[in-house]
Amino acid sequence: LRRRTASAPPRGTLARPGTMVPCASSAVSAGRCGAAHPKPPQVTTRATRDGDATACSSSSAVPSPRPRRDYGALFRRAKQSGGNDKCPPLFLAPMEGLGDHRLRRALVLSTGGFDEACREFTRVPGTLSQGAKAEKLLRGIALNGYDARELMKLESNAGMGYHGTENDAGQRVEQKVRHAHQSLLAAQLMGSTSELLRQCAFVLATEGGAPRVDLNCGCPATVVTGKGAGSGLLRDPYLVEQCIAAVATGVCGTGCSVSLKMRSGFDDRSLLRDNLLAAQAGGAQFITLHPRTRKEGYTGHAHWDDIAFAVDLLDIPVVGNGDVTSPAKALRMLRETGCAGIMVGRGAVQDPLLFRRVKHAFDTDGDTLFLSREEEVREIKAFLNAFAAEAFVDDTGHGRESSSSRGGGTTSTNGSSISSSGSSRTTSTNASPTTGSNDGNTRGRKPKTNGELENYKLGKLKQICKYLFAGNPELREHVAEVLNASATRSAKDSEENDLSTATELLERINELVEKHWRAPEDVLVDAFSMRGGYENGMKAAR
Repeated sequence: LRRRTASAPPRGTLARPGTMVPCASSAVSAGRCGAAHPKPPQVTTRATRDGDATACSSSSAVPSPRPRRDYGALFRRAKQSGGNDKCPPLFLAPMEGLGDHRLRRALVLSTGGFDEACREFTRVPGTLSQGAKAEKLLRGIALNGYDARELMKLESNAGMGYHGTENDAGQRVEQKVRHAHQSLLAAQLMGSTSELLRQCAFVLATEGGAPRVDLNCGCPATVVTGKGAGSGLLRDPYLVEQCIAAVATGVCGTGCSVSLKMRSGFDDRSLLRDNLLAAQAGGAQFITLHPRTRKEGYTGHAHWDDIAFAVDLLDIPVVGNGDVTSPAKALRMLRETGCAGIMVGRGAVQDPLLFRRVKHAFDTDGDTLFLSREEEVREIKAFLNAFAAEAFVDDTGHGRESSSSRGGGTTSTNGSSISSSGSSRTTSTNASPTTGSNDGNTRGRKPKTNGELENYKLGKLKQICKYLFAGNPELREHVAEVLNASATRSAKDSEENDLSTATELLERINELVEKHWRAPEDVLVDAFSMRGGYENGMKAAR
């Protein structure tokens, strides 16, 4: 209790330090919580279903700064009639290990279509070591890898040859970039210590220029929930309220908005109502709900009735997330739940054109005709080549800077040059990525050998293709071939599969897309079951 009292951020009207009051959560009325907690921070918001709210209020006459992004106008868009305003806002979900800057930039430079992206979560530690300089340490944690203008800077790459043929590449890429130029990248924090969350949110809002700071209450990983963070917060509605209030305190008076992404519960849905109300009371200006519990992970079907329940319960906008893998599902989610926006995660990797398909369906009252097959193939290859160009540079960004000085193609620092037509060639391998690879040999450390570096690049392509091939029966037959590619293999394996470099694999993937791509089936994207299926497929192929 003393720890909670000390960590509660000073905000609004607080009880006298140390004063204990009955639990502020609505769990009291349900008979599930009889504990005494410190009085939670009182956060006053001018919240509406349209998302018009300020993250803090004060008795002073000082006006609040203008929001960096008008989320109220964004959510009202779906309620307006006519033209392109019929589609609700579309969000690209933060996906740790999958939806990183490579995917975001590749989508913007090729297929595009989303209204806002959010960076994958930043882990905020539970405690700081004794003697640590908190301000310096937390500043480094909050800003590490975050650039609010990440997607806005891509206009310098217009005409670089990521998209289509050489004749139309410049014009089409420039159009996508201009759309992204208006959208700052949102930030997300994950932790369970309110004071540290407050300080990190303050840094992101003041120094990072974040338009929005989101609190992660959805990550199901045991290594996260075991420390009380992610979906682990959902076991205690009071803690949910305390943590989101801390984030709201941190961004108060900066023009930065506050949101929360959560699941339906930890092991079950018994605290869904309490957690939703706690998030609203704590100052969230809108909530994104992935209607599965932590126990369910990514398996089975998402329970969209939980989203409808949240919409009816709350006075702030609710964004629906989960199982949106086709325009038909997006239309059905909006119709069945009344959600204010739609967030898409793995479905956007399975079909990079999904955001544009959804917008087209809304704008044409459900018309499924979108592009010709030839146009779709060109778009998908543009995405693949843009992703490869991003994945094949080192994380310091030197490859992107050097590429912007060239025309007609994109050459990264590792020497992989991708032309506008989709062909690629390797000139050298000088740079090494600094992040962990999906390949078990290089996870968590910098690849040192040429083989490890090549396996790192192969791993990034495999990661995307697992999803990209999932919705097409003819492409699914070639998953084992793609996943068997390796830079370090035995002589026997090399005879069976000669894909030993990222360049060769990219060319092969482009060939398969050219031959077999069709608009994806409406399938359920389940990361864990897919992984098992692919491993079985690889064994069968061997």
